[in-house]
Amino acid sequence: MMKTKDKIEQLRVIMASNGIAAYIAPSSDPHLSEYLPDCWKFRAWLSGFTGSAGTLVVTANAAALWTDSRYFLQAEQELKGTGIELCKMGLTNTPSIEDWLAQNLDKNQTVGFDGRLLSHAQSLTLMSSLKSKGLKANPKIDIINNVWNNRPTMPNSKAFEHELRYAGQTISEKLTLIRQELENCKANACILSALDEVAWAFNIRGNDIDYNPVVMAYGLITNKDATLFIDSDKLSDEHAKSLIEQGVTLKPYAKIEKAIKSASNEMIFALDEARVNHRLYSLIPKDLKKVNTLSLVTKLKAQKNPIELENIRQSHVNDGVAMCKFLHWLENSVANEKITELSIAAKLLALRKEQEGFISESFSTIAGYRENGAIVHYSATPETAKEIKPEGFLLVDSGGQYLQGTTDITRTIRLGEPTPEEKEDYTLVLKGMIQLSMAQFPAGTRGSQLDTLARMAMWSKGINYGHGTGHGVGAFLNVHEGPQSIRPNENPVTIEPGMIQSNEPGIYRAGKYGIRIENLILCREAMETESGKFYSFETLTLCPIDLKPVDIESLSKEEKDWLNAYHKTVYEKISPKLTEELKVWLKEKTQEI
Repeated sequence: MMKTKDKIEQLRVIMASNGIAAYIAPSSDPHLSEYLPDCWKFRAWLSGFTGSAGTLVVTANAAALWTDSRYFLQAEQELKGTGIELCKMGLTNTPSIEDWLAQNLDKNQTVGFDGRLLSHAQSLTLMSSLKSKGLKANPKIDIINNVWNNRPTMPNSKAFEHELRYAGQTISEKLTLIRQELENCKANACILSALDEVAWAFNIRGNDIDYNPVVMAYGLITNKDATLFIDSDKLSDEHAKSLIEQGVTLKPYAKIEKAIKSASNEMIFALDEARVNHRLYSLIPKDLKKVNTLSLVTKLKAQKNPIELENIRQSHVNDGVAMCKFLHWLENSVANEKITELSIAAKLLALRKEQEGFISESFSTIAGYRENGAIVHYSATPETAKEIKPEGFLLVDSGGQYLQGTTDITRTIRLGEPTPEEKEDYTLVLKGMIQLSMAQFPAGTRGSQLDTLARMAMWSKGINYGHGTGHGVGAFLNVHEGPQSIRPNENPVTIEPGMIQSNEPGIYRAGKYGIRIENLILCREAMETESGKFYSFETLTLCPIDLKPVDIESLSKEEKDWLNAYHKTVYEKISPKLTEELKVWLKEKTQEI
């Protein structure tokens, strides 16, 4: 197996032959996916850093990797001995990629990257910034195959139909909605590049990417036609016939570029420059009009329809049953058998597999015991997996993909008696989660405005966390989706009824423990007054919250009332699916405080 240093040296040879002084390798694929098929995990293969977010930059004499606070500890461990410098994004002394390149290159040298792996918006910003520093940019550098020996092949799983009883709308109905949006923005064509958008629009699902039930495909929708670009061997004859009967034209996956290059003069493209890769955008004939807008499909997809919501609620009942069985098992087994962070993930998967409609995990389970819990996106390996003892904090972040919906839940369990510091931290996290859950807010409210509610209790103690509070969640689709978010960064997208987002504040003490409590919450209409419409949240996740580390005296009456009502709902909805022994256990875990 090649070492990281050898891989980078091989890359440098290829760089020199292509006339570039630096190469940028992001964590991406041509669909700008968060989770990648193996054949596009080039940055991970090249650097040895396996986190899902990071950008590697290599010059003839230096290499550096940028990642965010979720991965600081993991990156330090995985980059050790590689010669790659870790650049911690968000810290004041960390240079930008462009500044670092300006320090390491001479004027007029060329920086290369693959335009398929950056959005058009990212590419324009990068090229402009490099130009301002006296550097050139070449977005047409496709050298992965020349560097990566034995590169995995493209995934070839079979696609399947997302049935109407789950989707709630036919393909025809969705195409009508998309065409209405096209008309609203005075356009008549749009490219669907993001895999979850393609999956939603064409009611299609698959197994091409771990944890995300999507298939490698593109869509091109006009006011007259709808084309799905997908390799024919991914569709059964029956599925292909069904798509065609619903007005969909089928073409091979690789034909998307030809279709864009040969677009007719009448086409006016509605494009989200942040969600279409630079190469595809650049193929649109120069004389065609383009309308830059938020992706038409991402907003439609985010606001779940009533049938989707009915199914999603059922998926949370199923997931809650699995979680309760898991917590009961953990409590009764931790002192009697060997349990590790890895066996916890295996146990959770086994229990979810027992549930109706379960397809896969929605992401790789994060089980962080003691200090490993402080690594926000920790991933246990056989070498690092800790044995769980009946003491200390255990953080478990996990989720499932069910035909009915997608789940994402974090519970932090105190094994043994908590210390005063642990109780204070845990209670601050709980207060933040409850405050956001109880929010009632006017229509037009953005996620950045709501984010403060989850942080106020911590801020009063001089504590903060480096990740966002909430991300959108799909309907048997990606566990992370937009366009909405709840985080400090400004996002103009407002929180609307039908949108599902996570609610996951946390506190992380490096070398000690991590605490995060996460539920999924659904925006719904609450009331309308002379001041306008007001919205609130329905909590979807159904699983008891550990009361052992709670400083009950620090909770307000409203917070206690919310917690008691939540636990009452958990018991009412989950207990009918449990054995008598588990019912007794759950009754104790959901007792009033």
